[in-house]
Amino acid sequence: MSETILDLQDVTLRFGGLVAVDGVSMDVRQGEIRALIGPNGAGKSTIFNLVTGVYRPNQGTIRFGERSLNGVPPHRLAGLGIARTFQNIRLFSSLSLMENVLIGAHSRGRSGLAGAVFRLPPFRQEEENLSLQAWEALAFMGLDQKAGELAKNLPYGEQRRLEIARALVSQPRLLLLDEPAAGMNPQEKSALMETIRRIRDTGITVFLIEHDMRVVMGISDRVAVLNYGKKIADGLPAEVREDAGVIEAYLGTGGKRERRRTRPVVALPQVALEGGAGHAGN
Repeated sequence: MSETILDLQDVTLRFGGLVAVDGVSMDVRQGEIRALIGPNGAGKSTIFNLVTGVYRPNQGTIRFGERSLNGVPPHRLAGLGIARTFQNIRLFSSLSLMENVLIGAHSRGRSGLAGAVFRLPPFRQEEENLSLQAWEALAFMGLDQKAGELAKNLPYGEQRRLEIARALVSQPRLLLLDEPAAGMNPQEKSALMETIRRIRDTGITVFLIEHDMRVVMGISDRVAVLNYGKKIADGLPAEVREDAGVIEAYLGTGGKRERRRTRPVVALPQVALEGGAGHAGN
């Protein structure tokens, strides 16, 4: 068993009378690709927002290693070793690819205000080091040849890759990817799957939200499933794919009855690609 790097215990979040996350417990182990799936509105991105300090749970605990994340603000997370991407791409569209990634690199900068203002030798050396790391992150994501182009000129799939490069340059221990394959064509998705494996192979643990079941089942070590804020399944990809509660959440009761008659193994991935049972939001 690998060491647990992220641990959620009985985590609940309420917005007034709405329970967005309802007593969820799950863990992420060092060195794995861990997936979190569920129909739209299940609470997946809310879990990411709880882990990254956007929201604070009403009850329960979130621990990163030995440290509690309850109450830790988002701007502190890069220093702790956590980075994320977003469901809706958040790039500086009028800046170059290199400038976008350098923004992520500067979260690791140590030069103070005086060094930046007067451009002291330690500051200049640090800038050179950070620029090299930004270049390496772009190269890892296959974007180094476009380093000087504006982010807004990239096709959608490459914008996704740029956002991952910006997250990687902070050298995280845990990388949260929120629907990284969204908007990609099949060839781009296949390349992304290989890239995520390579990220894992560098020693970075990956926690993934994704609707494309081909991606999820193709790269994940373990999969947890949410529905209406509750965890309804957790296990190996093959186990989750065959779970009756998961099938019902995606297909509805009619789909469950049909499943009993015909056992269509590919039905769940296809419906998941189309957004599941039609809940609103994530």
